[in-house]
This record gives sequence, structure tokens and C-alpha cells, in this order.
Amino acid sequence: MPLELRPYVAEDLEPLVRLFTASVRELARPLYDEAQRAAWAPEEADLHEWSRRLAGCVVLVAEEHGVLAGFIGYGPDGHVALLYTASHAARKGVASELYARVESEWLTAGVRRAYSEVSLAARPFFERHGFTVIEEEHVERRGVSFRRFRMEKELGASPRR
Repeated sequence: MPLELRPYVAEDLEPLVRLFTASVRELARPLYDEAQRAAWAPEEADLHEWSRRLAGCVVLVAEEHGVLAGFIGYGPDGHVALLYTASHAARKGVASELYARVESEWLTAGVRRAYSEVSLAARPFFERHGFTVIEEEHVERRGVSFRRFRMEKELGASPRR
């Protein structure tokens, strides 16, 4: 799949938030109930809050033939803050390509540990890329409880297959 990876620009905000909402609503359906998905990704997104959230990390966008296919938000310290793909691009290597680019940047910068707070839906992806569960967490959003995992990976280690 010919993907173009590029830095996020302000014009990406609304399409990126739509992708996030659809991804949570569709791809997390088997693992989170309707109330959880609605609390995690409300239909009426707060674009100001999203703009603030995205400003707190580096964001890389993946497009396929000009159509948004996914994005990753990350920190220079090895933190994966956000990693989502469009439902049409799920399980087609988009998230892997985004993550591989970021991990390469971290390795070049001398970062030795990657870490993230990972949903039930994302856990298998992160495990395939060499992350291990450090702790199971129960967090709350908009009054609804969620199960997720703190995961980390020693950079430079081979992913388990």
C-alpha cells in the first residue's frame, strides 16, 4: 500500500478527529460497550481540546492516495500518546509503518525505552511490536470506567512474533 507519512498540519484537525471517533466507534466495538465507546469518543468532539492535546506531542499522519489512513502522536521521550487507523486501513500495516518511523527517530536520538497507555483493542498490536504489559489500569472518562494497559519496550530489542 503506497502510504505517504507527513507531519500534521492545522488543516488535519477535523479529519483526524473524525478518524479517531470512527476508529473507536468501529474498531473497538468487540471490546468496549456502547457507553464506553461514547465516553471515549463522543460524537460531538471538542476541537479546542483536541487542538491542545495534539499540540502537546509530535503528530505524524499517514495518507493513502490523499485519504487519511491513520496517525500517531508521540513524545521525544519514547511515549506513544495516540495511535489510530481508519477502519478502511485497519490491519493493513498503517499503524506498523507509523510506529516504525517513530521508533527509528527515537533510536537515532538515543531513546532507550518506548511506553504507552494501551486499550484492549491496541494491546495485540503493541505486543507484536515487542511491548510488554507493565500494569493493568482502570481509568475513567466522562464517568465511565475503562480497562487499559501500561506497556513498554526496550528499544533495540527484537519484536516477538
